[in-house]
Amino acid sequence: MIPIKIHTQPDDSTCGPTSLHAVYRYFKDPISLSEVIKEVPYLDEGGTLEVLLACHALRRGYRARIYTYNLHIFDPTWFILSNEEIIEKLEQQMDVKKGSKLHRASNAYIDFLQLGGELRCRDLTKTMLREYFDRDIPLLTGLSATYLYQSAREMVDELDKSIYDDVHGFPMGHFVVLCGFAEDQRSVVVADPYRENPYFGDNYYEVKASHLINSIMLGMATFDANLLAIQPAIQKETEQK
Repeated sequence: MIPIKIHTQPDDSTCGPTSLHAVYRYFKDPISLSEVIKEVPYLDEGGTLEVLLACHALRRGYRARIYTYNLHIFDPTWFILSNEEIIEKLEQQMDVKKGSKLHRASNAYIDFLQLGGELRCRDLTKTMLREYFDRDIPLLTGLSATYLYQSAREMVDELDKSIYDDVHGFPMGHFVVLCGFAEDQRSVVVADPYRENPYFGDNYYEVKASHLINSIMLGMATFDANLLAIQPAIQKETEQK
């Protein structure tokens, strides 16, 4: 198991930066959680996007690869195109489709590609996860918290706090870090910044791989169906050895 140490998120909107900080911490990056929270951009409605986390990592000198299943943003036929062609498609799409979140995400993906990020679309399987875990690379994922926790949907009250309401609520997205397979090889160990989550009640737990994969794919409802792998940039000295 990859030894990820994660803080509890300070509020309902900081699961993304808190998860990113845990990955930085694993790679011995000295940046503080408060700095990450301050530097990561947020959406007007609260929270952030995985691509914005990836852009933060790229600007800090990391390599970043996103596996996306977000059909709100990407057409499946685009993944055979070059980065320049994908950028052109995103710009064309913004000309004909409205929506602040779509435009915010599209512009962030353009930044991501221009910064040197890698974009992939590949069937999400245990085999793919294992390829990263076997190399001790944690995966930061956006997913459906509603499905992962099997909880009621949520709404925001007058104090901007999320409350569970099965009738008035909506599906909620979330970020966690995947740390490897459990001993039974059928479950994945998760580092979750939301300690008070309604299903597991802890920052660390094991969840069946099939349930986790479904949770990631259903994250498309909130623009969260993504996996992010970041790694420190290869140093020239290392390449010469």
